[in-house]
Order: sequence, then C-alpha cells, then structure tokens
Amino acid sequence: MFDNADRIKAELESLGYGTLVFDSSHGKVVSFLYTVESGSYKNQRIRLGLSFQGSEQYPEYPPHWIHLTPPINDGKGGAVERYVDAKGQEWVTISRPPGDMWDQLPTKHMYAYLNEHLRRFWNNI
Repeated sequence: MFDNADRIKAELESLGYGTLVFDSSHGKVVSFLYTVESGSYKNQRIRLGLSFQGSEQYPEYPPHWIHLTPPINDGKGGAVERYVDAKGQEWVTISRPPGDMWDQLPTKHMYAYLNEHLRRFWNNI
C-alpha cells in the first residue's frame, strides 16, 4: 500500500519529474526540481518539496507544506520555518494549503496541484 509520499512521488515521476524523498520535522518531503511558471520568480529553477500537516490521506487531502530551496520569502508571514537537511541544504517550509480549490477539482492529482495551486502560489509572490 502506498503512503502519501510514495503516491505523490509516483505521480510526479509520471509527469517527468525526478524526485528525492527525505525526512523533515513535517514528515516525509517529496522534492523535485521545478521551474517557476509565473510571478516574480518566473523561469527560475528551484528545488520544491511537498509534505503534509498531519495524518490526512492523499489524494483526498492535498499537501499542506511547501518546502523551497534556496529559501524564498513569500511575504505572507504565517507558518514559516527554516531548516537545514541532512545534506546541509538550507530550506524554508511555508504553510500554504490549497483551500477550497482542491475540493472543487474533478480529479485530484499532482498535475492539478502544480497547475492550479502552485501557479496561484507563485503569482502571489
């Protein structure tokens, strides 16, 4: 049986992303290289990671935490935490749940998360 990280990893890999999984204070993080498609960071490549608030199950519930390296300040405040991973890489973790957008999707998949939620996230930075 897949856990959340395994399922997200498989979906991202089906979209052509290479993934790495590591442990953080927010549980397992599935990370991948991501090219920002909109906003003030447009066309920049960063490593982005996703993890969950608690024991909620994907895909019924989407990832809650967005992890970014190099660290980026989105200017929104709220739950933000900086940390260094086991390889010495500095990250920032930002609490940005998708809210009602996820509930309205006909298909809950990483493709929709990337194209709806992350695009909105980057447009607001």
